[in-house]
Amino acid sequence: MTFLKKHQTPVFLFVIAAVLATFVFFSMPREKDETGFLRQVTLETASPFQRVFAAVFEGLRNTWERYLFLVGLEEENRMLRRRVSLLEAELSRSDEIRIEHNRLLSLLGLKKEVSFSTVTARVISRDRTSLFRSFVIDRGSRHGVSIGSPVLSAEGAVGKVMDVSWNAAKVLLINDFNCRIDAYVRETRARGILQGRREGDCTLKYVPRSESVREGDTVVTSGLAGGFPKGMRLGTVIQVARGPNELFQNVRVRPTANIGKVEEVLVIVTETRSSGKDDLQ
Repeated sequence: MTFLKKHQTPVFLFVIAAVLATFVFFSMPREKDETGFLRQVTLETASPFQRVFAAVFEGLRNTWERYLFLVGLEEENRMLRRRVSLLEAELSRSDEIRIEHNRLLSLLGLKKEVSFSTVTARVISRDRTSLFRSFVIDRGSRHGVSIGSPVLSAEGAVGKVMDVSWNAAKVLLINDFNCRIDAYVRETRARGILQGRREGDCTLKYVPRSESVREGDTVVTSGLAGGFPKGMRLGTVIQVARGPNELFQNVRVRPTANIGKVEEVLVIVTETRSSGKDDLQ
């Protein structure tokens, strides 16, 4: 760029001369069988400039073609990325449908096992406060749900209804401190009351020191109180402690159901208000 600024006039004259030489060459009359002396001189003078012009033109043409190719390639890549995003979204949606289908099949299997009237429900919101561990379902009194109705998942007991309206109900979860369920240890028949703990798991209270309870034992509902059918899984014993001066054992229980991730549940109802309409929609 500095060279052009310094020698702007000579370069301009050089280009003009090349153009004139080329023009003169093509304008001169040509002899029949041989090239005249003046045409030879003109051709010899103009040929270097023509080679330069041809090289410059070829370079510009190649650059333009590469530019068009890159623009087309970028557009193609953009379209491919968009297509990949759509396919990933469709795959994710397909996986979600498959997972939900498997959950509903498990719930349907539980529905067949339970000898009580039931309705299926979806979890529509969760309590984010520290007052209660609870969630709200989309079934209420018009579906037969009432206060105290047991709520189950395919893995086991989840909680029981604490409040109910016409089309919704609030479920108190089994790991809430205010929830108490009559239960026993399936392996040894040791009885107790399952109560939620503030830490998020449960404790089986009032189990006498003389009873045999071991880590890994399964705690199930007794069916004597609280509306739960007998034998529903509540949780697994994860810790047993016996104080030297205590009458009862300290038995910690981890809930069988993954309560924080439950999306569909089965509610045991007093009566079904409308037949054939208790399935999830």
